Amino acid sequence: MPIIIDTNCFANVFSRSSSKHADFEPVLNWVLNGKGLIVYGGTQYKKELSKSNKYQYIFRLLKQTGKVIDKCDEEIDAIQAEIEEKVGNKDFDDIHLLAICLVTKCRIICSEDVRSIKFVCDKEYFPKGFKKPVYYTSEKNKDLLCDKYVSDNFKPLCKIKNAAAQKIYQNL
Repeated sequence: MPIIIDTNCFANVFSRSSSKHADFEPVLNWVLNGKGLIVYGGTQYKKELSKSNKYQYIFRLLKQTGKVIDKCDEEIDAIQAEIEEKVGNKDFDDIHLLAICLVTKCRIICSEDVRSIKFVCDKEYFPKGFKKPVYYTSEKNKDLLCDKYVSDNFKPLCKIKNAAAQKIYQNL
């Protein structure tokens, strides 16, 4: 199942020394040892990712194993710009996450920013019949890490070889 990992919680997911790693370790384990994969794209997300030098290497390793998918920057940017024109609330600063959801049909967002949930999940931004995303904010949400929230365009989901997973885990 694809997941969007907000850059605000990279350390929690990818750093064993993070004080909140235990809450986000199920996401890491699901990506490395299960069927999980990370979806991202768009100028804003990539700009935020570029500020996270420590985690770019991990992203590259995951991308090499097929566990990171870079999607449609132009389409994500266009939808983000369209939504930004409609939004009048400056508190909604994660429009790029909503745009990624709309383009990729990814339904899970891993984030520490619970303030953004009410904006990203607002029905007004979704076409009729589109399933709203759900948020993984701590270990209490680990039941979200399942095939139930996967769009058909991401199936079949695959696991990676243990050797590749171990190489990535050693770099955390």
